[in-house]
Amino acid sequence: MTATTPGRLVTLLRRGTRPVCVLLPGAGGGLQPYFQLASTIGHTHNVVAVRAAGLLPGEEPERTIAEMADAAARALDAGDAMPAAVFGWSLGGSVAWELAVRLAERGHRPDVVLVDASPLPRQAAAEEDARIRETVIGMLGPRPDPATVDRVRRVFDTQVAALADYHAERPYPGRVLTLWCADDEFDFRPAAAARWRELAPDLRTGNLDAGHFAVFEPAHLPQLVGAVTPFLGRTPEAVAG
Repeated sequence: MTATTPGRLVTLLRRGTRPVCVLLPGAGGGLQPYFQLASTIGHTHNVVAVRAAGLLPGEEPERTIAEMADAAARALDAGDAMPAAVFGWSLGGSVAWELAVRLAERGHRPDVVLVDASPLPRQAAAEEDARIRETVIGMLGPRPDPATVDRVRRVFDTQVAALADYHAERPYPGRVLTLWCADDEFDFRPAAAARWRELAPDLRTGNLDAGHFAVFEPAHLPQLVGAVTPFLGRTPEAVAG
């Protein structure tokens, strides 16, 4: 990364010295789905995100979930933003898990929220990947910059390949909340839920009415917020303990 490249840690909301919640984006690396959620979590936490590598000119995407988690940890260290909570949706959930495991090795155990995320290798066909890729591109708006589209496609493809090789192996001793979406688009959920139960001794679970790509839409966001904010609504002292 060159000296002129912006850092990976993005501050979404900050008011004084409050506990930090870090958001990890899904495949493609876009942060836009998290903006409204950040404004709600921001009632109790300062909210930051770690953007994906490869979205700016001259950057290379990370090729494994481990590399993504290591980079997130470095970004948080550089920003002096040790999180009290880690939130990840989809691919971001896998990165969130690996980040939390790394933080636990240092003696820090943030609360972890995983939304429709899997600890198991992703199985998908090229046709499905192409359809999801275009859904992600559609989130860029009606007339996105072609160079930006190319970078997002490259990041997405690299991240999907990383998910195909990912298998969570290390347990996490902290508090974990898994939330599952309701659509039939993905069939990984039963096996993923069973594996999370094996890895997380302090696990809570919940279900959402939204589909995987609709969970942050205005019609569904209140249900997500209603599940997440009580889980995160503890004092900094309790989180640190």
